[in-house]
Amino acid sequence: MNWLDYVIIVFYSIGLLGLGYLFKDQKDKKDFFLGGRSFGWFEMGMSTMASQLSAISFISAAAFVGMKANGGMQWLTFEFAVPLAMIFLIVVLIPPLYNAGIVSIYAFLEQRFGPSTRMLISTVFQFSRAFATGIMIYTVA
Repeated sequence: MNWLDYVIIVFYSIGLLGLGYLFKDQKDKKDFFLGGRSFGWFEMGMSTMASQLSAISFISAAAFVGMKANGGMQWLTFEFAVPLAMIFLIVVLIPPLYNAGIVSIYAFLEQRFGPSTRMLISTVFQFSRAFATGIMIYTVA
């Protein structure tokens, strides 16, 4: 990268931080995670569903189905089940959690089982995501 690339990255970062500071309206973490309760349960559910998709999802799904020895039909059934599971989450699980003011599944686990359970599950999740990210980077390389 040359100096112009670095200048662009710095100005872009400053611009994003400035916009974030100008338009911040949240008062606490619930306000941040629930969007000030300006969104309903359906919008929050759609947001959750959208966060499950990424470019690697589209690339890897086609690779698993098309390039496996027997066509990857087991993986294809998994890919077809994901939207059904998301609909279940949006319709059944998210409304009561949203109405209870629970901001994440980790907050629910803490409320139900205590802070040690929340810490254990969130730590396991972080390690699994770090491992998956390493695999994704290796796959692209």
